Amino acid sequence: MDEKQQLLSSFEKFKDEILEKLNCDTTTELLSEQEKVRLAHAYLDIVSES
Repeated sequence: MDEKQQLLSSFEKFKDEILEKLNCDTTTELLSEQEKVRLAHAYLDIVSES
């Protein structure tokens, strides 16, 4: 599994937590694959800095 697939898998697994942490609208936001990867990267950056 390449990095993109791992990020997408992680995003789907932790979607609610990621969107909440990044203050995204969890009810109406439709996300493309690229946006999911970007959000997963942003989330990992925030978590690793904590």
